[in-house]
Amino acid sequence: MTPRPRVLVFAYSCSPGRGSEPGVGWGVVRGVAKFADCTVLVGPEHRRRLADWGKQHGTASLTFVEVPEPALAPWAKWHRVLRFLVYLFWLRRAYRAGHVLHERRPFDFVHHVTYSTYWLPAPLRRFDVPTVWGPVGGAVTTPFRLWTNLGLRGILTELVDLVCVRLTAMLPATRDTWRAVTTCVVQNDETLRQLPKQTREKATLLNHVLFTDVPAQPAPRQRQSHVLYLSHLESRKGPRLAIRALANTPSDVQLVVAGDGPERGALERLARRLQVEDRVRFLGSVSRERALELLAEAAAVVFTGLREEGGVALAEAMLIGAPIIVLANGGARTVAQAAHDPERVTLVDPAGPAETARRLGVAMTAFVRNPRDATGPNIDQAQACRRLQQVFDRTADAFVSETRRARRGGWAARSPESPRPGIIDAQPESQ
Repeated sequence: MTPRPRVLVFAYSCSPGRGSEPGVGWGVVRGVAKFADCTVLVGPEHRRRLADWGKQHGTASLTFVEVPEPALAPWAKWHRVLRFLVYLFWLRRAYRAGHVLHERRPFDFVHHVTYSTYWLPAPLRRFDVPTVWGPVGGAVTTPFRLWTNLGLRGILTELVDLVCVRLTAMLPATRDTWRAVTTCVVQNDETLRQLPKQTREKATLLNHVLFTDVPAQPAPRQRQSHVLYLSHLESRKGPRLAIRALANTPSDVQLVVAGDGPERGALERLARRLQVEDRVRFLGSVSRERALELLAEAAAVVFTGLREEGGVALAEAMLIGAPIIVLANGGARTVAQAAHDPERVTLVDPAGPAETARRLGVAMTAFVRNPRDATGPNIDQAQACRRLQQVFDRTADAFVSETRRARRGGWAARSPESPRPGIIDAQPESQ
């Protein structure tokens, strides 16, 4: 029996039962744990959830090691730039913790999972083992013709983000990461195009939300005659497009908006101005459990994210089996194209604001007037896991020579009796 490889995973954001970055980090880690024993370096925010999950399910192939954040962490919620600064300081601590663990008992691979953006560095080149970077994103931008849907605040945010991305992509540490990785997994075509040729040649296109963990669902629900919009109400999620699309539908089409955020007031005013306020219902924030119920009930779910790297809610809708309408930009297009039942998917190419809203409205009307009977997941997660394992196989082939394996006792030479790790309660000796 061939022993399982040991993988050191950098997953700052990783938590079961969560959406967004923690949820996709957890999904990817779980995918790797199907074929490898993983020691996962995580931020302190997720330690309790991970420990609770371990008590319920066991952790034969997973070890979680908490790495403390820097002192400025409480202020990170004020702005995305601060959040990434906190992450970079955390990454330095995580590298030291990982290096101590690696010296005690060498790993066979190092895998950087979250936050993986092409314009930030990853501490991979300092471990003399094969490295996997990603799934990496960070290159999706709002189509210029749809900038008017961002509002003033959204346009300013877009400009600040563009400047910050360009500057951080020029950091020597970022460019060292591009050169050093053995293989790379990218989330979408936009990110692939931003990488240098030598890194693109090592890359596999595989979006991280394909590994999203969705709880087991009851029997399929009867689909209702409304379209659902499920997202945080902020400019980059494109909620104004959803309201404008509703104005391009007949009077029997209704829109349910689940989520809250800074755009809520502007959306209510827009609905009144377009005279569709009687056909749109704002639910505010909902729990994840309620969100999954709403996904199962809707005639269709509309996703108008203007710069999605993937879209956790989109993956959840597809895993539950809901029909989807997707603005075909960035990672959302990549994920929607992974569906094995195209009858439950409508991709809407971005155009000008009015034409895009009209196309979305046509799709919304079609799903309400002609409901889809098909049920069951519309993503093949088993195939995604197989592709991820193939990435690791290629990584080993590309990196490990027989001389190196003999020198450091690589995973092919480890004894099958080597103990598997469990939950680690103690802090790593890295501080």
